[in-house]
Amino acid sequence: MTPELSIIVPILNENEQLRCLLTDLVRQRDVDFEVILSDGGSSDDPAAVVSEYARFCGFRVSLLVGAKGRGRQLNAGILKANAGWLLLLHVDSRFYDDRALRNALDQMKDHKRNLVAGRFPLRFRYRSHHAATPGFYYYEWKARLPRRECIHGDQGFMLSRETFQRVGHFRENLPVMEDTDFAERLRRIGRWELLTSEISTSARRFETEGLWQRQLLNALIMCFRSIGWEEFFAQAISVYRQQGVSGTLRMRPFFRQVRRSMLGLPFGQRMKVWYRSGSYVQGHAWQLAFALDAKREFKKGVPPGQGKMTWVKIFEPIYNLLTNHPPGRLAATVLLWIWFYSTWFWLLFVERRIRINKITSV
Repeated sequence: MTPELSIIVPILNENEQLRCLLTDLVRQRDVDFEVILSDGGSSDDPAAVVSEYARFCGFRVSLLVGAKGRGRQLNAGILKANAGWLLLLHVDSRFYDDRALRNALDQMKDHKRNLVAGRFPLRFRYRSHHAATPGFYYYEWKARLPRRECIHGDQGFMLSRETFQRVGHFRENLPVMEDTDFAERLRRIGRWELLTSEISTSARRFETEGLWQRQLLNALIMCFRSIGWEEFFAQAISVYRQQGVSGTLRMRPFFRQVRRSMLGLPFGQRMKVWYRSGSYVQGHAWQLAFALDAKREFKKGVPPGQGKMTWVKIFEPIYNLLTNHPPGRLAATVLLWIWFYSTWFWLLFVERRIRINKITSV
């Protein structure tokens, strides 16, 4: 029989997380679903995990093997889906509520005739209880906002097949941020609904690489995606792969890559990239005030998304009045240029100090 929901999960060498995800989905009640694992060429034999769980999990699990690339893997999984409702999930996602999928489907069916997709309120899972900080709280609250570029794939995307077809396929030429690109295309022509049950995602990458380092890299990538400077993506991914994910993320190689790429452009095109980047930053400066609100509400113990955005309400109208025009965006561009090169030299100084300390300690 045709399932009510198809869950599509892109994977690549994630057997440990895959076992945890399938075990978590066994707990879901009152919903008939299938799980489609879209593999990008794993070397850890996910077929063995599928065979192991297929004997007892109570839902159908299928494995697709194709070319690597999250957008490509998602498109392939959706193509094989049998249900009219789709849930696009990360392999490290977990649900606290055993009726999360049932409640989400019931909520979404009220909007079936509208161009609406759902995403779950996000929580981070920490390796240590003491890892919870205002920084993580900030991103948990931000993921609940309906604002531009606040919606990402780690929240899970639930939508009808018709909605997916109207928005269009995931872009396969983006090595990263294909989920944000899809979310923004949908937001421009439809609406995102915040579902009731929470979803958790692992904070392992942020804890290993550093929260501010990871989010700074994400900000650079989202900025260049937004302004259409796609040449940077492949170069940034190459730098990231050279570092691996085994320790703190070093940001200077990424800044060096931006600088080299900028200098390789003709002067007029380089100025255009800087101005468009400054305009992007101008439109996201509200997050500075939001950080103050998040810090205050975190200290008060208010759950994410339930606090008051007092500083944002004060800051945003005044700031937009002063900067939301060409001279204001030009000023933002100049400040961005100053910030970029100041950060570049500071990172260079820090790395040299670390190198000197290593030499003297030997």
